[in-house]
Amino acid sequence: MVVIVLSLIKVKHDSLGVNCGTSFVFFALMKWITLVALLGAYFSQSQNTPSQLTTVDFKQADVSINLDANSNEITGTIDYNLEILNDALSIFLDAKNLVSYSALLDNKEVKMIYDGKKLVVQAPFKAGEEHDLKISFTSYPSKAMYHIDIDDDRLWDQVWTQGQGKYTSNWLPSIDDMNDKIIWNTSITAPSSKLAVANGVLKNVTNGADVKTWKYTMQKPMSSYLLAVVVGDYEVKKENSSSGAALEYYYYKNQGDKVATTYQHSKEIFDFLEGEIGVAFPWQDYKQIPVKDFLYSGMENTGLTVFSDVFFTDALGANDRSYVNVNAHELAHQWFGDLVTETDAKHHWLHEGFASYYALLAEKDLYGNSYFQHQLYEYAEALNEQTARGKSTALLDPKANSLTFYQHGAWALHALKDKVGEFSFRESVTQYLIKNKYSNVTTNDFLDIVEEVSNQNLDEFKAIWLTSTTFPTADALQILRKEPIMEDFLQLAARRISSFDESYYSYKETLEKPVELELVKEMVAQLSIHNTNKKYELLRAAATLDNVEVNQLIVLSTPSINVENRELIKSMLNDNSYVTRESALFLLWNDVSDKRTFLEETKQQWNDMNSSLDMAWIVLALNSSGYSNEELLPLLTRLQSYTGPVYGTETRTAAFDYLINLDAMSQQNYIDLMQASLHHVWRFYENARDILKAQYKRENGKFLIDQSFDHFNTENQKRLKKIIDIK
Repeated sequence: MVVIVLSLIKVKHDSLGVNCGTSFVFFALMKWITLVALLGAYFSQSQNTPSQLTTVDFKQADVSINLDANSNEITGTIDYNLEILNDALSIFLDAKNLVSYSALLDNKEVKMIYDGKKLVVQAPFKAGEEHDLKISFTSYPSKAMYHIDIDDDRLWDQVWTQGQGKYTSNWLPSIDDMNDKIIWNTSITAPSSKLAVANGVLKNVTNGADVKTWKYTMQKPMSSYLLAVVVGDYEVKKENSSSGAALEYYYYKNQGDKVATTYQHSKEIFDFLEGEIGVAFPWQDYKQIPVKDFLYSGMENTGLTVFSDVFFTDALGANDRSYVNVNAHELAHQWFGDLVTETDAKHHWLHEGFASYYALLAEKDLYGNSYFQHQLYEYAEALNEQTARGKSTALLDPKANSLTFYQHGAWALHALKDKVGEFSFRESVTQYLIKNKYSNVTTNDFLDIVEEVSNQNLDEFKAIWLTSTTFPTADALQILRKEPIMEDFLQLAARRISSFDESYYSYKETLEKPVELELVKEMVAQLSIHNTNKKYELLRAAATLDNVEVNQLIVLSTPSINVENRELIKSMLNDNSYVTRESALFLLWNDVSDKRTFLEETKQQWNDMNSSLDMAWIVLALNSSGYSNEELLPLLTRLQSYTGPVYGTETRTAAFDYLINLDAMSQQNYIDLMQASLHHVWRFYENARDILKAQYKRENGKFLIDQSFDHFNTENQKRLKKIIDIK
């Protein structure tokens, strides 16, 4: 450290051209050493201390933030009420991306040190004291709060936060330690044309000049990673659960027709989970809100689930990608993760395993036991494959992957229920939540209660399901085989290695009433590997069930059209699924000679088209004879528009792929591609960067990319040149 100080002094004095005397150098050196030692002491204390829980208890936080309409700047204050538990010379807050800050301790100025990660508050804190600490700040968050520009006018249209994994401290001075639970009250000032949502109950809305302020209050404490803010063009539909809990379903303006299909079964799921868990919903109200370009499927912020708007869709889209499982999963987290929270990552399955399992139980209530058992079987297959590849870890490994935490965790709970019995399992879960509400837990906190309720020793269970580095496939299959429907399914699954003739009568039995859809789906999947005309009678019979998933499997497993399947695939053009329609469209287009007539007649049959189906239709039209250039140009223009930020990342990715294959990228498409390379969703930007680098190697691509740099500011130009590897 002293070497660094000496170097700094030398550089400083040399740059000034001053011949300093020995006393001046010594004085400067001592000053630097003192400052560095002071900084080092405070930062060492703050960074090397994993928790302040024994020093200070942050009890309540009153947040007021102002979202600037013309930039990504966040200004605001946060007022903490805290209690000192042990004498200390400083306390700290986690804080990143701050450009200005100040603090008042009990309304008096207080010294602070900021290292870019933590705000250290210096004062002689004494045990038993209570203080008010008010932080005023300005930040430009690079993570955890995202400003979404939908129409590329360089002004944000939507703002949302994601605290888990990235931490709320990226935009708000807060506490990253999930063991410190705080009562949060949040006020948001934003443009008056928007609607702002946060955790808790909306107490009031006040009007200002071109802005409004929404104030939300909470009654119970939560970890700071669960704090959430969403601002955008929304409206809301409200209803109450059977127990009287307030349920709010947010939707984009002028898209109220998608509410019923997106939020289907929401009240049923809520009522089921509240009854199944045996503990009343622990928060004041429950809100759900879709956002654009979300990082994940959904996030269980306390009382406020934020989810990807790819699930916000019409009836056909909901058949292709249902929100039901995500809905149930995030709601279950309100108990498992929000009410009781892990102490650290080693116990992460207490969040994700529970949420995954209770989501399956909710789906069982909706769709039946056969569906439930088959989902468990698919989980077991995936986990068994992971073990076979040598990628499996123990469930209590803090570095385990999502498959382990979610699916293995769900299986561990199912196995535990099988071992101790349903009554003991449900009673244990209820007691576990009541005993540990609004606090943090370990796996043993849960298992101790199960052992007490069931009067069973769980050492063997823990060794098999929690600490073993392999998934216990044999144990899982043994549990599955206790269900008659799974015995039937496993016998049919064994036919995967049999010939068609050997399997034929098993397939016929599968279609006899009462039909089990999971068996039919397995049969359809197996038929795809058999090359015989006799299979088509079975497929036609399966199609008469008019089940979306069965029909999707039929079309997706069809390699080409022939005389046996032509009429069957034609009937799929009007199926209640965009996926099925799109697949049938490609198959039949390849089969017909008059492609234009086929495309036009098919399009006239459809009242609705999503972006994927529309792009597919356009691409086929661009590759069909019979269209004039005057007709093709607007189609190409429409396809090119799908790379813009108004669309979701999946749509944009598909549009880039189509246009590159057609060699039809415009300069605006290259600008969109460069923007995509700077996007916050990593799967999207990684793919975009690969495309960008490949296109820059092409003469035309290089020319248009070079012409597009002026669209970006200096910082982003540097980032893009680094991505492309331009020296």
